[in-house]
Amino acid sequence: MLTLSTNDLTHGFRQLDSVYMSAAPGLEPDLRDPNPPSSHVLLGYTLLALVGALVTAVLMRMDARILAGEPLWLKPTKFFLSSAIAAGTLEWIIRRSGLGSRRLNACRSVIAGGFLLEMIIICTQAARGVRSHFNLSTPLDAVLFGIMGTVIIGVVIAFGIAGFTATGTASRWSRAERTAVRWGIVVFMAAAVMGNRMVRPTPEQQRQGDSEGRSGMRGSHFVGSIEGATRTWPVTGWSRESGDLRVPHFVGMHALQWMLLWALLARWLGVPMEDRRTVRHMTVAGMLFGGVWLLTLGQASSGRSLLDPGAFQVGLWVALGGLVAAMVSLVLPVLGRNGKGVVA
Repeated sequence: MLTLSTNDLTHGFRQLDSVYMSAAPGLEPDLRDPNPPSSHVLLGYTLLALVGALVTAVLMRMDARILAGEPLWLKPTKFFLSSAIAAGTLEWIIRRSGLGSRRLNACRSVIAGGFLLEMIIICTQAARGVRSHFNLSTPLDAVLFGIMGTVIIGVVIAFGIAGFTATGTASRWSRAERTAVRWGIVVFMAAAVMGNRMVRPTPEQQRQGDSEGRSGMRGSHFVGSIEGATRTWPVTGWSRESGDLRVPHFVGMHALQWMLLWALLARWLGVPMEDRRTVRHMTVAGMLFGGVWLLTLGQASSGRSLLDPGAFQVGLWVALGGLVAAMVSLVLPVLGRNGKGVVA
């Protein structure tokens, strides 16, 4: 039987750091930290969320109930996975920074506690067979939805504070890596704030509230269509016919992972991570990724689906092309040098 503990995850983070640093042996070999900060609360939540994702995935097979057009336990599974990725990424950023402080540990506790409370509410509502988001059907549903909205504000603020603290000049991250991570955090926080757009009453809900005195729902993922009356993509549930605010939400909430992976790839390819040119490229990449997020937000807000042709689609491809071009222009000189060395 497979068993995991926070010690296993700590060892895993150290192994990941070892692989990361050995990928480009000529670059800042002193960045490894033999004594990472000792708090395990975020590691503990990451482990718990992974287990929760497994359990709710099993429940999807056992419980055939459908809610809002998708399997009842699909949302808890997706939220467990998403929060595990976010918590695990931030924990690695903090540990590799070599920094430890009460501020960082407090942020870890706020994030882990907030994520845990969110998931308890989401799973409780799923077990009851009702929606966790946008649900004002009963006083209890309204209170739980309000708690989630309040808690996530604290989580996002703590995430930003921890991320910027762990990538300060005193950290052991290189200049280019700090730039990439901070751009990822900025887009992440912007996307989290954008989530407030989803809880605005739709025109249908406003009309229902005017005629009946109150509406049992407030907010929607969809723009330009009514839930249950639009075709959706499998697993994601994104609308294929109208705007869906979950698209920009997804793009922005995982900006940190994409920017961090780009920095990791650059280091692995031997790009000089303290060079000003590399820092500028990371800045450009961050701005372009922010542009991609803004374009997906504009497209969804205008009521257009992700693949709907139009000005936003053209702009999206231009931004993505610029992002790829920036990456290629950064790594090509290094690959050329490495290629000559290999041939010689």
